[in-house]
Amino acid sequence: MQRTLSCCAILFAAVLTLSGCGQEKKTAAPRQPLPVTTVTVQSKDEVHWLETIGQAEAGAAINVTPQAGGRILRVNYKEGDFVEAGQVLFEIDPSSLAAQLASAEAARRQLEDELRQADREYRRNAELLKSGAGSQKDFDDAKSLRSQKQSALAQAKANEEDARINLSWTQVRAPVQGFVSKALFNPGAIVIKDSSVLASITQKDDIRVLFAPSDRDLAGADITNETRVRVFRTDGKEVPASLDYIAQTYGADTGTRTLRVKVPSDAGILPGEFVRIRYQTTVDRNAWRVPQRAVKQLPDGTYALFDLKDGKAIQTAVEVGLWEGRDWIIRKGLADGEKVIIDQLIKLQNGTPVTERAPGAQAAKAKN
Repeated sequence: MQRTLSCCAILFAAVLTLSGCGQEKKTAAPRQPLPVTTVTVQSKDEVHWLETIGQAEAGAAINVTPQAGGRILRVNYKEGDFVEAGQVLFEIDPSSLAAQLASAEAARRQLEDELRQADREYRRNAELLKSGAGSQKDFDDAKSLRSQKQSALAQAKANEEDARINLSWTQVRAPVQGFVSKALFNPGAIVIKDSSVLASITQKDDIRVLFAPSDRDLAGADITNETRVRVFRTDGKEVPASLDYIAQTYGADTGTRTLRVKVPSDAGILPGEFVRIRYQTTVDRNAWRVPQRAVKQLPDGTYALFDLKDGKAIQTAVEVGLWEGRDWIIRKGLADGEKVIIDQLIKLQNGTPVTERAPGAQAAKAKN
């Protein structure tokens, strides 16, 4: 019995020894560095932009009104077309005015015939009077009739010319060069002479675009006529633009400040159209740009990120500026050439051993 207990004690001691050896080996295992992705930072001047919507306003607009009334037959343009002065925009049914011209032409021809007859009578009576075979009264009557027919023919010619002009007015032409608006009357509509406004033409001047940022948007911004602005059409194409008007005060009711941008007349922007505007507000000098995910906010409200230094993640306090797209602008706390860790932040503490992924692996990680 004693021998058996001795054997058990020896066996138990051996098990404890082996167990202790295993635990010692496990504790001694070295900690593997955490693979991380980094970006190398370089300072530069960071320009900050804000984006808003603006509306184009018309320049000097000229109304298109018909000088002849009637039914519209055709509209010869599309909204927004650039038209030349004298270009036919609308065609009005000429039937009535064409009939008036034909009647005036017939009246003129009739009076020409009558005047020729009256002139022959005048000449005949003048010869008779000269030869003593005619009377003074007949001569005076023939002379008066000829004078009446001359006056009547002159009036008939004037009426014919008026009728011809009226007929020409059934082709409604652009009074000036410029961009033409939507037709306010469609084919079939009846328009009134000198009254109906058929369309309007914005003369080929620079287009103005108005927008009104708030006082909050412009806080700290130094807006001048040299402030950079970018204007984008609805199709996304950028057009040349410059700031040409800055209201000196904010609206009491709206808290906004009106700004106006000038764009070329051939930029393809129509009056009343809404466009996208980006405008410069402030510039951070010698700042750094890092992905937003690289920056964390600490419990005390300050911000920090992790630098890779000597194989370790070193937490560094930074002063952040504005967001730009997917990046933070860092104003203070970094130095050119430092490597900022942009992933695994949830696993990092100050001093955590890390290793930088190979460039190919970094690109794949960043893409994912």
